[in-house]
Amino acid sequence: MKKYCFLLCLLVCLNGMARDLNAKFQLLPKPQTVEVYSDNGLNYTDLSFITMVDGLEVTALPDMLRVLPQAKQKGKGIILQQTTTGVPESEEGYTLEVLRDKVLIQSRGVAGLYYGCQTLQQLMEDSRDFRCAIPLMKITDYPAIAYRAVHWDTKHHLDRMDYYYREIDRLARYKVNAVIWEIEDKLRFTRRPEVAAPNAISKQEMEALCRYAKEHQVEISPLVQGLGHASFILKHHWELRENPASDWEFCPSNPATYELQFDLYKDAIEAMPYGKYLHIGGDEVSAIGIDERCKATGKSAFELQMYWLQKVCDFATANGRIPIFWDDMPLKYGDVMKFSNVKSEEEVAQKWNSEKLDASIHLFPKECVYMRWLYGDATVAGHRRILQWYGDSGLTVMGATAASYGASPYLPRNNTNAGIIQGFSRLVAENHLAGILATAWDDGSPHLETVWRGYIAQGEFGWNPTGRTIEQFKEAHAQREFGFPAKDHLTQFINDMEQQAFFFDEALVTSGRRNPAWGTKDFTLVTLPDPDKTGEWSKTYQEKVTKAKESEKNYQAICQKIELARHAAIRGHYTLEVYDRLNALLYFPSKVLLALNEYDTASDSDARRQALKGVEDVCIYFDVMRKELLQTYSKTRFMEQPEGYVPDSNYHNHLSAKTMNSDWIFYYELPMVKALKTWLQKVKE
Repeated sequence: MKKYCFLLCLLVCLNGMARDLNAKFQLLPKPQTVEVYSDNGLNYTDLSFITMVDGLEVTALPDMLRVLPQAKQKGKGIILQQTTTGVPESEEGYTLEVLRDKVLIQSRGVAGLYYGCQTLQQLMEDSRDFRCAIPLMKITDYPAIAYRAVHWDTKHHLDRMDYYYREIDRLARYKVNAVIWEIEDKLRFTRRPEVAAPNAISKQEMEALCRYAKEHQVEISPLVQGLGHASFILKHHWELRENPASDWEFCPSNPATYELQFDLYKDAIEAMPYGKYLHIGGDEVSAIGIDERCKATGKSAFELQMYWLQKVCDFATANGRIPIFWDDMPLKYGDVMKFSNVKSEEEVAQKWNSEKLDASIHLFPKECVYMRWLYGDATVAGHRRILQWYGDSGLTVMGATAASYGASPYLPRNNTNAGIIQGFSRLVAENHLAGILATAWDDGSPHLETVWRGYIAQGEFGWNPTGRTIEQFKEAHAQREFGFPAKDHLTQFINDMEQQAFFFDEALVTSGRRNPAWGTKDFTLVTLPDPDKTGEWSKTYQEKVTKAKESEKNYQAICQKIELARHAAIRGHYTLEVYDRLNALLYFPSKVLLALNEYDTASDSDARRQALKGVEDVCIYFDVMRKELLQTYSKTRFMEQPEGYVPDSNYHNHLSAKTMNSDWIFYYELPMVKALKTWLQKVKE
């Protein structure tokens, strides 16, 4: 009985230590298992060297480990050992033991040792940041999903090369092991130089970045759009268009289509030589089969689509790459895409019909990976049924969720989409799919610093889909990215800004939408007050004024929270600067509405003169806000297209392609400021 009580007390004690570890050491992604032996462990300063057993070579190490001598010294060291005994089966898995005299990291593969080092770096950071010992413990860790990728989309902008290197470091920190880069015209194609933008990245620069990424266990593969989404090519090659009036689709029946596409593929493969995939796009095609050449084949639009797919898949496999294809067009043809959002199991059972798809299964290349993209809840019954069809049909599937997509310009919403990322990651792990990709579309070109919480969510949930709730993930993100203690909730301002953005989207207009990718090209600004009709404007826009007042309160609260965060942050200072500048932009429409309301409701001439001064101040505020935002954004990205850049006809009307410079960021604000200045002149006369 005494022995039983002792063991029970010991178990309670160890559980308490585990809880204490979770409070102080927010490892991200969360390890699969952590056994805590004692909270009286090592300080980060105790570790004085790092050695690798049996001549092992690890090509890259995190910062706090890289500065240590790589030879045995006096004191306590970090030992890296490659072994098959007592370690997870995954090459990326590892065990990490913090002992009294050393830290031992073991794995079957170099990747696992590297990830063990990344975990140790986080433990050392927390030991330093919170002045506490690293507990004696053992971590056994491995990924739930083998291929964990994020999407870089540079169709409308280009970041600076040093920023891409920093992005690789950050992805590696959170155990994201792949990038699918939608390069479009931002690669300096040598076989078809006319396609490349004047400021495109050279193949040599790209190869150097890819090698750096490989050393940090990140594999970069190209996405070269084809069939549809081909504006970056067809703005130069009218002769290959399916529709002469549109630069959107290639003609799949023209042999020259493949000559050009294969040249671009070859250049992209040479520039990104370490990836195993070639993503060939193929989505959102709307006008295939309409030209005379296609009609003469006697093939349907779907058959032409799949003919193109087979041709490009044959090229990919012949050149040592696995082709990836967005899967929406076959699902639309088969009339099952509509099930993606169906929640009811009963409705799915009653209405599911895959006869058209089953009849055409011979057209689906078996060597292709079908990327099942969905930017909502992927766990609903209808979507699970789609995945079942793929499995029943023997096709390879990869999931694609979203850290950012076109419906949310400027910054992602809904906890940076962490919930949908977790849901799809769980589904991928449960169904043993080929991998997961977190897309980040450039349609509304949010600064990547606002996307990063979504990227990190992919790191978290791609590795361990069920380890944390969304709220727990946000706490871990705050600690890892900024050094904030989880209990302080100092990143709450991000969620507050996500809510602010919804009013910002539509505050200054009566028709139209902030992001034309939703389908609206034109917009109508709110009217301005008539000096002879006091109060009428405010009645007309009463709802907007009410929301603007609430927005102002939220803005002030967000300002205070960001200021607190900037003072408390140990790292992540540039991220906070981006959010601060963006917060000022999101507030501007409310500032306009409140100034106009003040004028329209002024009780006498003196009050009106004062209110006019307020409107003038709004215009000044805009100039200062715009300058500061562009200065901050330009630290990492080029803010305008280079001289000689040829824009496409932008059939899809992406917001970030509206102008050749950064004016698209202020799509409603610039015409509003112009209207305000004209109105001020008239009112003063």
